[in-house]
Amino acid sequence: MIYIRADGNTAIGMGHVMRCLAVAEAIAELDGPPPVFLTADEGCRGMIEDRGFEALVLGTDYREMMSELPQLERLLDSTADIVLVDSYQANNEYYLKLRELVRVACFEDLGEAYPVDLLINYNIYAPELEHRYRAAHGHSHKALPVEADSYPHKVLLGTAYMPLRKAFQRPSGYQIRERVTDLLITTGGSDPHFAAGAITDALLDDRMIREQGLHLHLVSGPFNQFVHVLKSRYDCYRSKDSAVQITIHENVKDLRSLLLGSDIVISATGSTIYEVSSLGVPMIVFYFAENQRQGAEALEKRTDIVNAGCFAKNSGAVAEQIREAVKRCIGDFAYREQLNQQETGLVDGRGAQRIARQLKALMEHCE
Repeated sequence: MIYIRADGNTAIGMGHVMRCLAVAEAIAELDGPPPVFLTADEGCRGMIEDRGFEALVLGTDYREMMSELPQLERLLDSTADIVLVDSYQANNEYYLKLRELVRVACFEDLGEAYPVDLLINYNIYAPELEHRYRAAHGHSHKALPVEADSYPHKVLLGTAYMPLRKAFQRPSGYQIRERVTDLLITTGGSDPHFAAGAITDALLDDRMIREQGLHLHLVSGPFNQFVHVLKSRYDCYRSKDSAVQITIHENVKDLRSLLLGSDIVISATGSTIYEVSSLGVPMIVFYFAENQRQGAEALEKRTDIVNAGCFAKNSGAVAEQIREAVKRCIGDFAYREQLNQQETGLVDGRGAQRIARQLKALMEHCE
C-alpha cells in the first residue's frame, strides 16, 4: 500500500495536497488498493475525503515532522510499501528515520538531494539541478526519461512529471479571441498578502483598462482570510451597468471552465501555472516566497511570460508591472497567440500517471 504524507492549511495553502491528489487518482487507476493520506491536522482532511480518499489525522504540528515519527512507526504496519512525502518541513534526518520503516518517495523543489528511494522534481528548471542530485549520490541520473535509472536514489526531473489534475489532462481546444473581455486573478489557497486586492486596485486605476469593459474574475482559495474584504470592496462592480464587472469565485469546483473562459490569467507561481499552461491561456505570473522564485524566473526565461516578481517584497511595483503586462496583452493579439503556443508546449498532462507507474515499479522492486 502507498501512503501519502501531505498538509494543507492557511499558512501553506493547498498546493501540496492538490498535486498529491492528482497522483492519488492516478494510483487508484492502477491495480491495487487506493493510497491513504497522512496529515498533521484537520486543515485538508475534508478536501481529501471529498475526492474519495481516506485521510488519517496525526494530530501533530506540521512544522515539527520529527515528532510524528513514533506515531508513523505504529501506523505503518506490514501493509505499507511506500510513503510519498510532500512537505518543505521534512529534512534529511526525517527521511533517514522514515526510510528505516518503509520505502520513501518525495516531491522536491529546491535541489536538495534527500536520502530517499524516489525523488520527484517536476519544475521547469529541474533538469538544471541534475548535477546536484548526481554529486550527492555519486552516480549519474538522466533527467528525462529516467526509467533506466535504478533504485535507490532514483530521480524524476522536469515538467513531464508535473502531476496535473484530471480536468487538465485532456486537450482544451482553447482559441485566442481578438478582443480581451475576461481576466482571471488567482492568488493561491490563502493569499496571505492580499495580492488579489492590490492587483485589482492597480487595474482599476488605469483608464485604458477601465474603458476596455473587462469582467474581472477573482478566485478565492479555501483559506483566503480576506474574502469578506474583497466582497465589500468590490460590491459596486457586481452590477451589469458597471463599466468593469468583478465576480468573486469561492469554493471553485471547475477551475478549468473558468480558465477557458478567460483571455488573460494572472497567477501566483505554483501548480496553477502548469494547469494554465496546459490549456494555453495567456498568463502573467508573480510569486510570494523564495521557494517560488526559481520557477517564476525559469518560466520567464523559457517563454515570453511576464514574471512580475515577488509580491511579498514589493507589492506596489509588482502590481504596477502586472498592470502594464495586462495592457500589452489587451493591445497585442499576436503576443497572446505567442504565449498560447509557448505554454501548451510546457506540459502534456500525463505527469501523474508517470509518477504512479514509477511508484508501482518501486513497490515491485521492494518485493
